[in-house]
Amino acid sequence: MKRTAVIWALLCTSLGATSVALAQETYPIPDDLTPVSEWADGFTAEESRRFLETFNAKSFVIGDDIGTYGFLNLSEVLPVSKVFRQGEVADLEVDIDPSIGAFKVDGPLGNLTLEEMIADERSRKQGIIVLKEGKIVYETYPGMPRNANHVWMSSTKVVTGLIMHMLEQDGLLSLEDDVTDYIPEYKGTDWEGIKLADILHQQSGMNLVENAANIANPETPVARAYAFSFNPKGATPDSSLFAIMRDVERYREPGTKFDYSTFNTHILGVVIEKVTGRKFTDVFSERIWSRAGMEGDAEMATTPIGEPLNGGVFAARLRDKARFALLFTPSWRTVSDSQVVDDTYFDKVYATGNSAAFFNPESDMGRRILGDFDDAPTHASYQWDAVFEDGDLYKSGKNGQCIYVSPSNDMAVVWFSNTYDNSPWLPIYARAIVKRFSDGQ
Repeated sequence: MKRTAVIWALLCTSLGATSVALAQETYPIPDDLTPVSEWADGFTAEESRRFLETFNAKSFVIGDDIGTYGFLNLSEVLPVSKVFRQGEVADLEVDIDPSIGAFKVDGPLGNLTLEEMIADERSRKQGIIVLKEGKIVYETYPGMPRNANHVWMSSTKVVTGLIMHMLEQDGLLSLEDDVTDYIPEYKGTDWEGIKLADILHQQSGMNLVENAANIANPETPVARAYAFSFNPKGATPDSSLFAIMRDVERYREPGTKFDYSTFNTHILGVVIEKVTGRKFTDVFSERIWSRAGMEGDAEMATTPIGEPLNGGVFAARLRDKARFALLFTPSWRTVSDSQVVDDTYFDKVYATGNSAAFFNPESDMGRRILGDFDDAPTHASYQWDAVFEDGDLYKSGKNGQCIYVSPSNDMAVVWFSNTYDNSPWLPIYARAIVKRFSDGQ
């Protein structure tokens, strides 16, 4: 375990600092941090060699210069499994509305327009797209090449949630079933007796919470899981992420509190593979990626032994993230010949909320989400971080990734970032843009 402690000490230095950064209203960044705008056209060969030679898990998480390279070059720094596209590319009509950049919002960085926020070096925005009625009405790439793959981080989680819904619709599973019905290797552990629904809605009651205490202690399953996932094979004593998760203990009643965890999502990925008998990335490709007119193949990182990191370490182009977002809007026909996200999905997302569980004062994630908006969401479900009274949906990702969908306004906002030390995320801009359009401004 000593070797794990040494590896993990580097990584938890950054992860455990998040709450401190959030308390600092100025969101300071190191003097030697390169503005992402320097890499709007990509990296030089010399920079690439230097960053690859010095790549480490801490940098990938904290978002320094090395981490920024990793976010834009996932397959060079971690093993990946491909998610394949298929068919003709769905062209996205572009009808730019210049007024969007002038929208002013009172956010964490001050009272700034969208363009001023993007230009602020603390935001570290790399690419933003706003869609209205299936058309791109705003698009900019201030910190990355337009065709580059970029890591989605936890905004990927809604993919897992959508696939779980699809499998239930097909009669292959029931969210009311015990998770050990699908993972029999976990029978007799604390996982037994937990419904798939509670895991799906981040209310498993298992001690998988990604808080400072769990992250800083190298003996916890959370710390061991991160260490195993981001280090070469054999660098830690654990044999697999599957084995690590088996050791997790229950610490509260399932379904009572919102406890955000990447590893709840990972468990759902295991269920998906068990039910289908196929790799998660193949299921993802068949059911979603190959059906939305994507421009490019995508990549999902794996553990050293090939387990998919479906909780967030997934990379694709920003326009393809926009196409994915359109699947949740009335304009889905602009990218797909058939409806990928059916109407029953929205019925379930809106109806399965547990407000009492969501407004959990102990949840770091819950507090953060509530602080990201002027008006509070009602609940979280199907891996969305926030479901609003008006039907809008939001999913975040580490270091400031965003997918925001407004089905009622036929709008979506997606962006890539690499904010330093995970702050600030700034989704208030996405909601403000949509609300101004809905108000006719």
